[in-house]
Amino acid sequence: MTNRFHLASGSAALLAVVIGPATARAQEQTDKDETLIPLDAITVTASGLPTEVFDRPASVTVIDQEEISRVPPSSVARILGEVPGVRVTESGIERIRIRGESSQRVAILIDGQRVSDHTTYGTPILISPTEIERIEVVRGPSSVVSGNRAIGGVVNIITKRGADKPVEVTASAGYLGANDGYRASASIAGTVENFDYRLSFSKSDLGDRETPNGPLVPSGSADRDIHAFLGYRMGNHYIGFRAQDYDLSADVYTGDPAFDISLPKRDLRKYSAFYEGTDLTPWMSMLTVDAFTQTVDRQFRNDITFPTGPFSMNILSTSDDEQTTSGFRAMANLEFAPGHRSVVGLEFDDDRLVSDKSSTTSFIPPIAPPTVSTLVSDASIRTASLFAQHEATFGNLTATAGLRYYDVKSQLDSYVIDGVAQPGRTNSDDRLLGSLGLVYALSPDTILRANISQGYTYPSLSQLFLTSTGGGGTVIGNPNLLPETATNYEVGFRIDRSALVLDAALFYTRSKNYIATIGTGVPRQSQYQNVNSADSWGMELTAEVDPGWWGGIRPYASLANVTREFTFSNGYVTRDSGTPEWTGTLGLRSDWVAGSYTGTLDLFVQGETAVTQRDDTGAVVDQASGWATLNLRGSVDLSENVALTFEAGNLTNRSYRAIDQIEAAGRNLSLFVTATF
Repeated sequence: MTNRFHLASGSAALLAVVIGPATARAQEQTDKDETLIPLDAITVTASGLPTEVFDRPASVTVIDQEEISRVPPSSVARILGEVPGVRVTESGIERIRIRGESSQRVAILIDGQRVSDHTTYGTPILISPTEIERIEVVRGPSSVVSGNRAIGGVVNIITKRGADKPVEVTASAGYLGANDGYRASASIAGTVENFDYRLSFSKSDLGDRETPNGPLVPSGSADRDIHAFLGYRMGNHYIGFRAQDYDLSADVYTGDPAFDISLPKRDLRKYSAFYEGTDLTPWMSMLTVDAFTQTVDRQFRNDITFPTGPFSMNILSTSDDEQTTSGFRAMANLEFAPGHRSVVGLEFDDDRLVSDKSSTTSFIPPIAPPTVSTLVSDASIRTASLFAQHEATFGNLTATAGLRYYDVKSQLDSYVIDGVAQPGRTNSDDRLLGSLGLVYALSPDTILRANISQGYTYPSLSQLFLTSTGGGGTVIGNPNLLPETATNYEVGFRIDRSALVLDAALFYTRSKNYIATIGTGVPRQSQYQNVNSADSWGMELTAEVDPGWWGGIRPYASLANVTREFTFSNGYVTRDSGTPEWTGTLGLRSDWVAGSYTGTLDLFVQGETAVTQRDDTGAVVDQASGWATLNLRGSVDLSENVALTFEAGNLTNRSYRAIDQIEAAGRNLSLFVTATF
């Protein structure tokens, strides 16, 4: 985002990217033009009702296009990594964790439409950062409005549409030093009379990770994204069509030459259409209807060799999956009386997975012919839900209550193991979820907030029905699995003044019926079971203050404290759950003016505390030392149409590894130039 402070001094000062919206909150003006971290961005993700972030009972962050443009576009996950409570995980493809919950329990939406995934790794973000208008992040369970897989939270990515003139051409290219790679993009967009249009192309090629100890081979990735949009406005009616063609491939660094994992393909093809109507009647302020169909093609290859007595055993596992999802959603915003607003909606999606897996086992040197096992399956999940949320304002108090009813049915239509057909299986669930929020305005610039919300994650098709092989082990599906559920309790407050902006929250989340793999008694074989639970608690804080220092230098902080207590099926309890107790960013920032040039600078320290992860026996599965890096980020507006963005990461060239990630990049420089005409 941009903080438009006009500085009397022409000298450069320190600046950091603010996690928040681009426009300022209307209030009494001082010698500053805007607030520090504006909280008036309109978001609908948390409740379905258009509301400023400042007035939300839940923890919400909005990252707008201006802020996104200030960060070298290596990936969407890296942009989100500075939101408090949000962490990035790596398994060849970056994914998102929120408040310690795994990426399987975080809902990823693109334009409000779900990106589903049936692997054990969780949902990836299948879009280029150059195609994004803004990102809305809800932290904590949010399944009443946002649907399935929202125990940890929701990431809703809104893509770009047209432009504010008939023809706007944008081109961007740059170098990403952490992987000795590049990203380039180009787009043409505009508005001609009642038509909006956009056509864009983006491509990246990231090499192996460059660390202080040398490159990690292999650890590269590449993506290519093509977007098309066409919209038409007729008075207060608007219809739009989108198409996306996204290709992604990646190598997974294992550090073991005898253990190879690669993801040759994770490709998305998506087509969608929507209708938006505003002020259709005196009591209906908005009606939205959208439908989409998307196909994700996924290829996976795992090759491992390990000693077995005088011989070595090699297991080559491959998976070629096609996942097709079609969905429909209708939502209406209603206002029958002053001080009362409601949203009602219905949603349906059909998620189908066709999977072709094979596993080849052989000995080195050969003592017998290789053994080949094949699995071919066709399974689906159909989810229908109804939801409603009502907001009522009584003086300084605003209360919000919501309900969502789920009806889910899944079935294994066909399953063939080594040429032998297996019996079909089914699973179903129906339940009612709720949420309640309160916001009390102490003054126009200070509010107290409280929120109770529930989350829901229905098992994936792999967990329910399929047998998967990887890493030398086999995991069997369980058609009797129950959904994972969570309830979150949260209190907080926000301050939005000319010289101080602060957003803080305390939370406690109780999650149960966690799905985990439990040994079956057969060597290297396990099955999915509802066996674990977790209690999570902590605090989140974002703050910025303008002390009136020379050059407009402003300190800021984005911090999260999370404790997760895991309870395993055997009764073992541990707080070594693999979640760092403290994560965050501390820094200084300012805009600057030097003659005809303007820009931003951001000097910040980012890090997290040491962390350990234990299994149900108390044995250490993974651990990482605490770390902190010094970084510098900035931008220069070279002209009205050309901007330069740069980031110098890990300036001290520290060698470290965050948990759930490979070894981090050493000292690196990223440099991007963007031109818009």
